[in-house]
Amino acid sequence: MPRSRVNGNFIDKTSSIVANILLRIISTTSGEKKAFTYYRDGAI
Repeated sequence: MPRSRVNGNFIDKTSSIVANILLRIISTTSGEKKAFTYYRDGAI
């Protein structure tokens, strides 16, 4: 599923936005960011 896909309800949209913000703010390596992105895409 593409990363840009966000479910229709408010909680899913909010959690996706918060996850994207945290991923940008928290200093992580590029490998960790890629792993989190794969995990998040699978959770959606």
